[in-house]
Amino acid sequence: MMKVFTLIRINPLLWLIALIGVVTGHFREFLIFFLVILIHELGHALAAIFFKWRLVKVELLPFGGVAEMDEYGNRPYHEEVIVTVAGPIQHVWMIALGITGLSSGIGDPYLLELIIAMNWMILLFNLLPIWPLDGGKLLFLLLTLFSPYKKAKKSMLMLSCGFLLIFAVVSFIWFSVHLNLLIILSFLLYAHYVEWKHQPYMYIRFLLERMTGKEKAKRNKIITVQPTTTVENVLSGLYKGCNHDILIKSAPPYMCKEKDILTAYFKQSAGTCAIKDLFR
Repeated sequence: MMKVFTLIRINPLLWLIALIGVVTGHFREFLIFFLVILIHELGHALAAIFFKWRLVKVELLPFGGVAEMDEYGNRPYHEEVIVTVAGPIQHVWMIALGITGLSSGIGDPYLLELIIAMNWMILLFNLLPIWPLDGGKLLFLLLTLFSPYKKAKKSMLMLSCGFLLIFAVVSFIWFSVHLNLLIILSFLLYAHYVEWKHQPYMYIRFLLERMTGKEKAKRNKIITVQPTTTVENVLSGLYKGCNHDILIKSAPPYMCKEKDILTAYFKQSAGTCAIKDLFR
């Protein structure tokens, strides 16, 4: 557990906001916000360490935080769901704690109401189906159940952009334009740009991990392809959490293993090669 605290990074802008809180007399409010996002991100980080994920850092930002993992979509579904919801679930007990304090008359009512309101706000915001919020990550996991990894990632980002646009319009109508909202929207838009740009890299890492066989999938799936289908197109049909057999519809039809295709792709640079030419 101590390893987690060595990986915590505080964004310089957060120190600036802390200073503003001191000057304006709102340091208590800042401190509560800081602790809430810290506990949220520690929830993600501790769950990741429990499952022996490669945790890179936990960064606290002026409007939230991010636990960065060196993982690329090949972990079991139950692990990914638990690590994702381990952050939002922290708000449940903090809200319950605040309500208990209010009902029992223990503690400062103003601070307890602030704790409850802040946790509700962060929880509901974080569950929006927008990348890289936890709701966006859950949306991606849902899409990978029904679509290949590569297609699911692209579909998730397109849907997320749509939800982000709706969120921006509704926010501008309800709250008008202010600096905090513009900062949050700018961050989310930039996160979409970076994720879209890094799609090819993330996809290659996904394939590499499948070839090394570090994670054992529990489901089996058969992918049926034509003999002229390229190796690249075959691999683009791979699903998260599945072992694949490739059925080639030739005369006679024959079956090959996913790992054979991956080996040819990486070690023989056979991406544009027709699948039938690999097994002559």
